[in-house]
Amino acid sequence: MEKKIGLVGLGKMGKNIAINLLSKGYSLVVYNRSDGPAMELSSKGASVSRSLGELVSSLERPRTVWLMLPAEGPTDNAISALSSLLDSGDTIIDGSNSKYLDSVRRSESLKPKGISYLDAGCSGGPSGALNGMCIMAGGDEDIYAKNKGLFEDLSVPGGAMYTGPTGSGHFVKMVHNAIEYGMMQSIAEGAELLNRGPYSNLKLEKIFSLWQNGSVIRGYLTELTGRALSKDPSLNSVSPYVEDNGEGRWAAKIALDSGIPLTALAHSVFERFSSRDEKRFGLRLLAALRHEFGGHEIKTE
Repeated sequence: MEKKIGLVGLGKMGKNIAINLLSKGYSLVVYNRSDGPAMELSSKGASVSRSLGELVSSLERPRTVWLMLPAEGPTDNAISALSSLLDSGDTIIDGSNSKYLDSVRRSESLKPKGISYLDAGCSGGPSGALNGMCIMAGGDEDIYAKNKGLFEDLSVPGGAMYTGPTGSGHFVKMVHNAIEYGMMQSIAEGAELLNRGPYSNLKLEKIFSLWQNGSVIRGYLTELTGRALSKDPSLNSVSPYVEDNGEGRWAAKIALDSGIPLTALAHSVFERFSSRDEKRFGLRLLAALRHEFGGHEIKTE
């Protein structure tokens, strides 16, 4: 039986998901707002649609459409458009990093039309999308079962899981990313201590490579740290500005609302905020206060 699905959104993740599926024998219909990635996939065997309507009409019922779009507006807009194009029995899989409550809302809006919705949290980055991800999927368990083969085809062995009711997939992915925030912050602070501690000229890239061999902190993030440092040991080419995509904030807010202590996460989120303003008024005030009560020297610009 031919495995044919629609894929909307061909960014770094979406394009690699498409290549992965094509390599596994899927018949793929793709749509992207810009033509470049779609044309690249056309050369690899995908069918290119010029609109969501054309994509839907190219699929046989029951249809499965995978969305790999930025969370919030773009995903909402696509689901709103698809809700008037798809039929009862069709399924939308949302692979974005959406808020889990948005996933619940989207699912509820589709129920009256008989359109199923699965929220699929995807971890592994572009490399995982191409070679095998870790997928956390929530929604109706029967609908998950019908799409289980698709999730397993896109995952490493043992890397796909049904997490529970609608929203749970994106909730589990949010917590996953919150843990990631804390781990990244710990790695960054350890590297800072190595770099500025009592032993000068330590080879940080070699240390992180060493820690990949038998160390209890070995793992993908330490591997990536070593890779980044091997490209630029001083990191002089990298701006200290650290962005966040929202998942850490959401998790921290839920923890605050629920009275659950997530100290490492909260610290890591605030550190990202701190990275964006090297001349914060509050820090200037701290320096001024030290001078006022203790006569401590103030560094002037």
